[in-house]
Amino acid sequence: MELTQHILTQSDCYKAGKTIVPKGIMVHSTGVAQPDPAAFLKLWNQPGANACVHALVHQGGVIQTLPWNHRAWHAGSPRNGGLSANNTHISFEILEPKGHTYQGGTMVGYDVAANAAYFAAVYQNAVELTAYLCRQFSLDPMTQVVDHEEGCKLDIASNHADVMHWFPKHGKSMDTFRADVARLLNGAKEDTMEQSVFDTMLADALARRAAALETQPVSDWAKDAWAAAVAAGVFDGTKPQSPLTREQAAAVLARLGKL
Repeated sequence: MELTQHILTQSDCYKAGKTIVPKGIMVHSTGVAQPDPAAFLKLWNQPGANACVHALVHQGGVIQTLPWNHRAWHAGSPRNGGLSANNTHISFEILEPKGHTYQGGTMVGYDVAANAAYFAAVYQNAVELTAYLCRQFSLDPMTQVVDHEEGCKLDIASNHADVMHWFPKHGKSMDTFRADVARLLNGAKEDTMEQSVFDTMLADALARRAAALETQPVSDWAKDAWAAAVAAGVFDGTKPQSPLTREQAAAVLARLGKL
């Protein structure tokens, strides 16, 4: 996932300057056949724009549009008076491909086969972004990640169908999405554990080698030079095969009058 920044500093949402403590992540899609993020950056980065999210997920990566702890305008007003996810959730919009229209909230003329590669790219970018945010804010992807439709059912968002009007066309759902995020997070943990084990093993091996070198006698080919160096006070006569650090090298040069 390539993550870039284009903070919407001219939007009223940004200028409001309100912040949140992130308690979850809400996944949206734009509901319009427009894959170019520049169109949304222009639309929302001006006074009077009535929507603003934290990021745009496009085919080539992710553009962060608000600081992650900024209060965004994405969830709308819940139908039954609940607390809007604007106050609790980080939000992002997944950009939809071109070529379809909408009728009553339903995609019309959407070509699943032609858009398979596009969907795979934005879906993966959304998974990686969500994993990144879950890691950064210690969120559980299985319980603290929802889409707008689920937000409505939880009474934390207005009545929208995204993203489940789109994901099932490509064999995906919010359940598979959450599972993919969790899988990515668990894989990262396993990689970290494996690296930690490797680092420990390497450190142990280096320590054992250093200890072995400390007990090794001077090599036959270096005995005369070593004896001369000890006699001249350059070395103290111990650990002839141990590595020389920079500070030790500086001490040797000082003893030789080279500094």
